Amino acid sequence: MRAIIQTIGILFIVGLIVSAWPAEPVHASFISRVQDIYNAPDKISEIEQQYKEANEQLSQQLEESRKAAEALARQQEELQKQNQQLMEQNAALQAEAEQVQKKKEAFQRKMYTGIGIVAGLFIAYFLAIRIWRYLSWRRHRPFREGGISG
Repeated sequence: MRAIIQTIGILFIVGLIVSAWPAEPVHASFISRVQDIYNAPDKISEIEQQYKEANEQLSQQLEESRKAAEALARQQEELQKQNQQLMEQNAALQAEAEQVQKKKEAFQRKMYTGIGIVAGLFIAYFLAIRIWRYLSWRRHRPFREGGISG
């Protein structure tokens, strides 16, 4: 019996300590919960409104993104056309440059040939004069040796 009295005493002291300990404040009472239930439709409509606004913003962003993508696609297409035109123009200019280079080389060849011909004619003229003078000298040499004087 003594053990039972001691056990009851210990439980009583523990109960006093636990009840003296400060408890956490209650966050929601039964009445506030009932009020929350009655205010739930207002909260739901508020959440629905936020959802609609967010959905509209996302739709606008999606539409803006789509428009930007279309604009970029058009710009890329225009740039590709311009690039193609520039490549064709570049090819035409390269062909024209090659033709100009060939004409220049042909002109230089003609000039060198002409200069060579003119130089050859001067050399031939000079040699012809020298040969003619030599032959003339040889033909007239016998007359000079036995001429009048001697």
